[in-house]
Amino acid sequence: MNSIQTLFPNLTEAQLFAHTSILAINLVLFLLIKPILTSVESGKDHDSKIYILRAINIFIIILLGINLVLSRAHEDYQNHFIKIGLSLFAIYAGFVVYSISSYFLRKRFGTEKELDNKQVFLETYSSRIVDILLMVLVIFATLYAIIMIWGADSMLETTGIIGIVFAFMAFTSSIWAPDIISGLIILNTQMLEDGDLVLIDGYPDEYIISKVSFIYVILYDARNNHRTLIRNSRFIQSKIDNLSRIASTDGIRKRLVYQIGYPDISAEDAETRYEQFQLFKQNIDKMFDKAYHKACEDEKIKINSNKHFEWSLTKTGNYALEYTLWFYLEKIPNTKVTATIRKHYMRTIYRVNEAVFDASITENIDLSTPDLNTITVEKNSAK
Repeated sequence: MNSIQTLFPNLTEAQLFAHTSILAINLVLFLLIKPILTSVESGKDHDSKIYILRAINIFIIILLGINLVLSRAHEDYQNHFIKIGLSLFAIYAGFVVYSISSYFLRKRFGTEKELDNKQVFLETYSSRIVDILLMVLVIFATLYAIIMIWGADSMLETTGIIGIVFAFMAFTSSIWAPDIISGLIILNTQMLEDGDLVLIDGYPDEYIISKVSFIYVILYDARNNHRTLIRNSRFIQSKIDNLSRIASTDGIRKRLVYQIGYPDISAEDAETRYEQFQLFKQNIDKMFDKAYHKACEDEKIKINSNKHFEWSLTKTGNYALEYTLWFYLEKIPNTKVTATIRKHYMRTIYRVNEAVFDASITENIDLSTPDLNTITVEKNSAK
């Protein structure tokens, strides 16, 4: 320390110790920030955060070096560069403390859920309330530290920066408050969690909930494989069907509709016509029954094999008989992987439809909607 004191005679031992500590802490954080964020934010894309935080570490070290050079060159130097570095470090430390604290708050007040074969802790109404209080505390602690670093104690007065912050929050509350309250409502219902597959009224595609944040919800489009962002207040304004929360253990009930042409019944007596119609119905039953057994044998078709297919004649029209087939899906897994959802949900529906078509060929049933034309022949009157 004496040799360093000789190099920088304008700095006291306390100042040199502070410079050395800041340098050591930044070097340690530069190396440890990636495992820290990986541990507390597992499953999230935090590469950009790591790059930004490491860039701040390097920038603080550069400011520290500039401050040492200027303090050696000028006796009356006011240490402005180290104050800038300390201000950045206060913001940096506030973010790290908030991230680590949020992780332990989720473990303490959140709920544990298996997602993609991993145990994760999700936010609840209680954890979000505590998280908001923590965020406010960290923000004010960071502002207080920055004010003390610059020696601007007058800013702590009512007419200073604290008063400005409160006034700003009051005037902008109509913008951010509805989204925060809506986010709390989402969490309080315990009906919508990360990894759930949902259908939103007005949107044709299925979405996976990726994250419910303070202001917005991040969704994954299961069909088109892209991300969607929607504000919390707008998200809960619509009817939301949670496909991951089934009403019974049978599973999600889906249906397929088929237009089948009228049977050719040309017998003159009623008994023969009835027998022909019964034969037609038996062929329909055989078609759907074969489709069920084929679906049970195919591992790629994720249906509830304990629930047999159900079908019924649901409509008679001018062109065809409308038959509706109902079947139950296996429980959708808790996942954020869109490919997994497509395998369990979309592909199953398509393969059931294919199984019905294969069975229709065997039973000689035409699934194409017949197009009937009426031809009218008019005789020309003699003139």
